[in-house]
Amino acid sequence: MAKGLFTQGMCVLLRSPVGMAELQDKLSSFDMIGVQESAMDGASPETLVMSFRPEVGGHLLVTPSTERWPDQMGDPDTSPDVFVAWSLGQFGPLAFPGCLERAAEQSWGWEDGEDVPQQHTSHIRLLISYVLGADESESEEDDSDDVVLIPDDYDPIAELRFLTKAVSALLELPQAICYFNPGGEVLRDQNGLRQGLNYAWNYELPPLDMWTNVRLFRVDESWALMDTVGMGQLDMPDMEAVYDTDRYEPAEVERFLRNASLYLMSTDEEFEDGDVADGPGDLSWNAIECEESLSDPPRETIRWFPDDGSDPPEALMRRTGDDEDDPYDEEPEDLDDEAFEL
Repeated sequence: MAKGLFTQGMCVLLRSPVGMAELQDKLSSFDMIGVQESAMDGASPETLVMSFRPEVGGHLLVTPSTERWPDQMGDPDTSPDVFVAWSLGQFGPLAFPGCLERAAEQSWGWEDGEDVPQQHTSHIRLLISYVLGADESESEEDDSDDVVLIPDDYDPIAELRFLTKAVSALLELPQAICYFNPGGEVLRDQNGLRQGLNYAWNYELPPLDMWTNVRLFRVDESWALMDTVGMGQLDMPDMEAVYDTDRYEPAEVERFLRNASLYLMSTDEEFEDGDVADGPGDLSWNAIECEESLSDPPRETIRWFPDDGSDPPEALMRRTGDDEDDPYDEEPEDLDDEAFEL
């Protein structure tokens, strides 16, 4: 789902449900506006509404649920309520079916991330919205006929920082297991998130690895696909790299993709077909613009491949999702977690 009614979303997975009083206590440093009630969702009957950029009608919505995270995002026939909620972005505007499963399979930054999150029984959703959460008095004062989904001075990094601050507070709940970012497919326990944020602060960097993930898929005996997921939160394309595993180390490719993402965050320039960058192996890597990624979730990407005379499999060079079969093995390659540390 694209950004619209909601512009960002994060989640905290829980061992057991939490009450509204507990939530308000942990979020006492935030400016609470009120509580919204829902007659449609018995598992999430109430939502805390917190102030975020009130000058443009922004709100942070914090919704506890007594149910597990709905990783398949419902079905129009068998679970239409969940499906409609997903289609409206209520699980995060960039959440895509299977995001928690993929995050667990590719949890290189948290050793226990593959198993521990599966113990959750309930969760808390955090969303940013500029059109939802306003109280009746705010709505009556608004004389405009046009609904502005995203303000002109929209700042996704400010949103992510604000959400991360709220998540950090909620991880202090005794019921909290971990932080989960559906759009970036990232899992971290409280200690891991704190360390990641401190590292970024010390080096004056955005905590990109706390918001986005890097994943690795084995394509065949010789070729691999590595990609980032979650740059859409920043309104930027994700990166993909296809390479011969006998020639390049995963840690070097991961560093290359992270640096390419950080470059986009620091400039107004964009990568285009034919662009070249210095990459792993002290070689030039070529970029192509792709309408659809090689792996879920579907999204536009910049795909990189080394200018080393190698011939990537044809399936790895496709730019659209027209092919019937995925070109990679669904199971991620088994790698040392340290290969993916920044």
